[in-house]
Amino acid sequence: MRLSDYPMVYTSDSNYIFSCNGKSIRILSIETGQVVRILSSSVEDGGHSEKVTTVILNPKNPLQLYSASLDGTIKLWDFNDAVLLKTYEVGVPITHMVVHESLSNHVYLITTKKSTKKYDQYQARKSGGLRVKENSVLLRFSLASSQRKLVRLLKTRVCCGLAISSDGEYLVVAGRYKLHVIHIAAGNGIEEGGVTEKDEARFRCYLTPEKITCLAFHPTEGCIATGSETGRITLWYCFGKNVDRPVTTTMHWHAHQVSAIAFSADGTYLLSGGEEAVLVIWQLQTGHKQFLPRLGSEIKHITISPDQGLYAISHQDNSINVIRSVDLKIKTVIQGLKFAHVNHITNPLSTGLIIEPRNGHVVLNGTPGTIQFYDVVKEQHIMELEITPRNKVSRTDEKDIIQPQVMHCAFTNDKAARWMATVDGRDDKETTPELYLKFWEYDDDAHTYVLNTRVDAPHSGAITSCMFNPRQGNQAPMAVTTSLDGTFKIWELTHQGEARRGIEAERAWGCRSTGFYRDMIPHCAGFSPDGSLLAIAYGQIITLWNPYLNTLQGVLVQPPENRPIKHLTFLKNSPFLIAATKDHLYCWNLLTCSVWWSYQIKIDKLIASQTNANFMVTCPDPTANQGAQHRIFVFKPTSPKPVSTEVTSKKIRAATFMPDTGRGVKDGAEDIESILIMNHGYDLEILGRTIEDLQAEALAEAEKARALAAEAEKQKSMLTDIFGKSGKISSVEKKKERQQEGASRGMVSKKNMVRNPLFDAPSHVMAPVSSLYEAFMGQMLTQNKAAKEEAKAKKKQQQQEQAQEEQANGESSATHDVDMADGEENKDDATVDTELPSSLVQFFSSRLTL
Repeated sequence: MRLSDYPMVYTSDSNYIFSCNGKSIRILSIETGQVVRILSSSVEDGGHSEKVTTVILNPKNPLQLYSASLDGTIKLWDFNDAVLLKTYEVGVPITHMVVHESLSNHVYLITTKKSTKKYDQYQARKSGGLRVKENSVLLRFSLASSQRKLVRLLKTRVCCGLAISSDGEYLVVAGRYKLHVIHIAAGNGIEEGGVTEKDEARFRCYLTPEKITCLAFHPTEGCIATGSETGRITLWYCFGKNVDRPVTTTMHWHAHQVSAIAFSADGTYLLSGGEEAVLVIWQLQTGHKQFLPRLGSEIKHITISPDQGLYAISHQDNSINVIRSVDLKIKTVIQGLKFAHVNHITNPLSTGLIIEPRNGHVVLNGTPGTIQFYDVVKEQHIMELEITPRNKVSRTDEKDIIQPQVMHCAFTNDKAARWMATVDGRDDKETTPELYLKFWEYDDDAHTYVLNTRVDAPHSGAITSCMFNPRQGNQAPMAVTTSLDGTFKIWELTHQGEARRGIEAERAWGCRSTGFYRDMIPHCAGFSPDGSLLAIAYGQIITLWNPYLNTLQGVLVQPPENRPIKHLTFLKNSPFLIAATKDHLYCWNLLTCSVWWSYQIKIDKLIASQTNANFMVTCPDPTANQGAQHRIFVFKPTSPKPVSTEVTSKKIRAATFMPDTGRGVKDGAEDIESILIMNHGYDLEILGRTIEDLQAEALAEAEKARALAAEAEKQKSMLTDIFGKSGKISSVEKKKERQQEGASRGMVSKKNMVRNPLFDAPSHVMAPVSSLYEAFMGQMLTQNKAAKEEAKAKKKQQQQEQAQEEQANGESSATHDVDMADGEENKDDATVDTELPSSLVQFFSSRLTL
């Protein structure tokens, strides 16, 4: 869920905000921060097919919403009922759009086009398409069905802001070092051919010495505010007499780029924010400044509510802080997936996607030096854990500071997930590299992980893998790390010191043993399901170790030497070991110490299931152009034939199994788990089922539970709680009883036998169990005996009919058979009269004893 890519919009009552979220529009509640409605959820329902870039309330009807998208359409919505009212085909991708009620069915929008100059095209080809120069074009589009025209007004460099004055007379466009001011009050007569010489007087352009990053129009005065990349805010008074030489006022506090500015509705205050994560409130008349620091991440957009009581601040880490303007206190925090908005070059997804065994949440890298816990089904941020504390200001001057990175994260393989291990470090190529191994214990009271042990420089080289031993029984937790220094280390939880006066000794993690194999470097490792065997891959060699004795148990070699093993994993509840090189997949059977089967395939990632013996591999599609498509194959260890195949149109960054959200695809008696991936755009996606489907199922289950609870409450009353259930049977209950009787056809089920009106009363008005025992057992035996007699009569009648048929055919053995049947039925009756279910005997004996 992307929240901070584009500016947000408040509803007219200031209770909800609209947020552009990819191809959809989400309506968020200010009070709870939850999503209350989704617009443009699918293309089939008339939604956008590309990213939504702008949302604007209809100035003529505040219950309607305009949305513009890169698919070249403008859509009008009734957001209360989530109904699409109208679609306007523009034909060009839209990046910015403004609407004003004084404009007669006209909107102004910005589109982006690639440069057609030969030199720019040559530079683009030289850089392989990475340096494509783009220009922004200002267009006017008519919403009237009779004259739907698209008029080009001007071209500039990449647009960073588009604003319209409160009276609808002037339009401002900012592009790099140019500020364009257009008088549009008399410009409705511009023809389709473009701007004439007569119209050029209405177009003014001002040059700035600094690159413009954002802009805002003063609500009551002829003033424009612009922010620059050097941290300066400039007020332009370029209306009236100051047309050619505008008067400017500069305000400077920000040390870095100003990313967002906004005026209050009365024009008294100006709000600004940037990389410092500080909201600055400027009082324009006095120059007084007020600060709200430590907001956690760079500010990207600022939106003020119509009643001026709330500020919605969008941040770089994909979060929204709703702040009260009276006391500058945070009212609501809306947090999305943080990794979607960080710099992935300096902060790569090194941890991958990990499922926390405790709650099934996804754990992955967050902002630099942190990991985050995310609920995929609810699309809700659960928790952020700061592995390495750091200063929120990312840099001083213009030089970037190298941030710490979390490289590995692992959990103990039990439902409690009591322990977590992380590996983090920092290397600026100038000072000594930092490397830390940390063990965290879950705190049940604080509902978070607390640092227990920190190991400084656990290895002399980078750590290539870290995982826990799936221990059995009461064995102490154990973990293993492998490193480029050529060693692997076994870590174990031990007690430090002695217990004194009933206080347990402190627990800490320490190195149990260190191992190596020749002079080779280990790249990956894996524990067997019972924890008794440790496999470590050295090049093309797999070594098997006893982790408790640190002794070598065996060596498995697979040729050739120039194909080192990149991935290694054991499978749950099976004797198979899966190894993968860059172009081969091997399945080893440890019972025979031989390759059970192999598969030639290019492999990016290998992931094993934590609930069954399945595993999956991700690989690029060789038939797709430039590896755009990826395939996912799910295997069983007993066969090289995949049991499931998924195809994605984009590159897969990471993948894992989702054991708690099965797709319902059966393979024998076992469900194939859903697959969670992070796609090329760093968004989470569940293959086979959409997140919307999972949310709908969760809502349906919750609605069903509420309906059952409501039905139970309807059947209750104060009188029934005191005096028990009434003896009168309602028509609904009579209908249910008749249906049950018709289904059973005279047979008395165990459930009906246990239900007895004798106990349908509150316990404080019931007679003692000792006095009810004989009456209850008498009714039970009478019911059972009556059922047996009815079954016996029915059987006897069938046998008599059969005897008559046989007698007609000349056979005379029916009488003997009937006598035998009577004897057997009498025997059954005796058994019924004397024997009782053991559960009833235990129940009444316990009650009598009490």
